[in-house]
This record gives sequence, structure tokens and C-alpha cells, in this order.
Amino acid sequence: MTINSFNTFDTVKEIMLGDVDHNVIDFCDAAQRPRLTHIFNKTKKELNQIQKILESRDIKVHRPVSINNTQVCTPYWDSMGTKIPLTPRDVFLVMGNDIIESASWQKERTFETYYWRDLLIEKLQGGARWLNMPLPRHDYKNIEVDYDDIVVEQDPILDGAAILRYGKDIFVSGCGSHNELGRQWLQAMYPDYRYHQLDKNVFSGHLDSHLSILRPGLLLTYHSKESLPEYFKNWDIIHVNPDHDKSLSLPQTLVDDKIQDDDFANTVLAVNTLSLDPNTVMMYSHYENNQYLLNQFNKHQIEVIFVDFTYSHFFNQGMTCLTNELNRDTDGCIDYLG
Repeated sequence: MTINSFNTFDTVKEIMLGDVDHNVIDFCDAAQRPRLTHIFNKTKKELNQIQKILESRDIKVHRPVSINNTQVCTPYWDSMGTKIPLTPRDVFLVMGNDIIESASWQKERTFETYYWRDLLIEKLQGGARWLNMPLPRHDYKNIEVDYDDIVVEQDPILDGAAILRYGKDIFVSGCGSHNELGRQWLQAMYPDYRYHQLDKNVFSGHLDSHLSILRPGLLLTYHSKESLPEYFKNWDIIHVNPDHDKSLSLPQTLVDDKIQDDDFANTVLAVNTLSLDPNTVMMYSHYENNQYLLNQFNKHQIEVIFVDFTYSHFFNQGMTCLTNELNRDTDGCIDYLG
């Protein structure tokens, strides 16, 4: 299969890895440009090193290509530029053997998938199914938009990271990164899955910073066991203390929404780890001395590969955000409930 990914933990064979686009800096406040140039240069080197580490484990890595990042104008809005292609997890959703271009709540991401267009064509020619959600209008001239609560029900909206896949079971974020039309669209396209809508008062925004399924029966999360969905009540938990991440995320300020994710309050990057197989995770070197967390990984015999990503809290992006697995070693859509 050119695309084969049904969960978040089986052995990775092929993956997307994001990048920065220096052209976006030209659209930012002139006073910020020297700092952003430094951040982008440092980040690009670290992403290249992450690629080498993945390739050393015989994982095929795809990177975005450059596009003509210029002013965008549609019948409903205009914007100076497209968001950088750092986080393919958000703008794509892989469902088994299919890849979907998602419809983001953020209008600056409407054409972000063009950075990956050559890859999509390659996968299509290799036999994969390539779908595209309806292009959102983002016509909010007379609508008060508050993404902390609910995304406007104007068109289907669904960030890929609003979804957590576990074989036959699909978990959907509580709110903030999709709307009901988006969930209905996904369920209409894929009616054979079981869908679990999570509590919006607990699981707001992208799910990959709330929950990470490391393997069947083992969950990584910063939430208490009591607040988890009933589905996970009998699972083992590796618990993350969110205080360290919160102390680094909350003081951050948004320089430009074409560069950063602005949901600093809901993001705990230690949860946002990438499982390379059921016994190996990749996470940032910020946590290399976090003995509370490492002791729990050791207890469950999980190896941790640490990588550098200096400005992770500035970008507000974790290892899962930076990547999107196209191929894991999974034999079809498994019903883990049996």
C-alpha cells in the first residue's frame, strides 16, 4: 500500500515531516524579522537532523517543496501569504489507505497543502485515494467568531489533529478545531467506523496534545484518569505533569498566525510525542531530565529517542504536529474491542 495508517503506534515505514518557509517572514512586522530569521534558520537545521534520525531507522521521509507564497485573495477574504508547512498533521488526515486534505478553521491554511502537492500526485499515481474536503468560504464579515468555544457552522471544518485514530474507533475533539458539519462530512465519507465525540469542556483543540495512544491499553496524557472517556477507564496511563509545558507556553505571544499555533493555553507538548513503534517514542530533548515521566516510560519498557527542537513552545508544536505517518505496519482496520 502506498498509504496505510490506521493508528498512532504501529511501526512507522513512511512519514511526512514539516519545514519552515522563510518567505513568510517578509509578511511579518519588520521589527520581528531578524528574530524570526534566526528562529527559522535554527529550526530548519533541527528539522533536517530529525529527518536523519528517522531515516537511520529505515523510515522514508517526505518534506514539503517551495511554493509561490504571495498574497491570497478569494471571493470572501484576502491574506498576505500562506501559513508555513511546519505541521502536516493539521492539514491532512490519513484514514487507512486514503489521504484527505482537511478544511482548516484558519483561512491562512486554505492553500497550505500546495506545499505537498507533488507528494499527493505521487501517492495518487501509486494507487492511493486522495480526497479533499469542501473548500471553506470563511465568510465571517457579519459573524462574531470565537474559536475558544465553537467553530462557525458555515461549511465543514476539520483539522486533521482534531481526530485520534485507533483502528475501528475514531475519537473527535470536543471543540475548537472542527465543527459539527466537519464531523458529519467525515462520518458520511467513512460510515464504517465508530465515532466518539469527546467532552468540549475537557478536550478542546487538537487531540494530539491531550491524548496519545502508545499501544493498545496504554495512554499518554496529562488528564486525570477520572476525566478520561469511559473507553480508556481500564487502560494503563503514563501521566504527564503539565506544569513545565504550561510555564513555557503561557508566556508566549503570537507574532504571526502564519507561523505559530495560538492555542498556548491548551497545549502540553510532552503529550505530543511521536510513536515510532509500540515500544519507541520520539520526543523533544526538553524532557530529557524529566525523571517523573522517564520512570513511567521505563516501567512500560518504552525507549525514548530525544531530538532537539529549540523553539517548540514558540511555535507551540509537538513532535506529532511536525509529522504525519503515511505508512505504518498495520494489517488493515483492526477492531481492538474484538
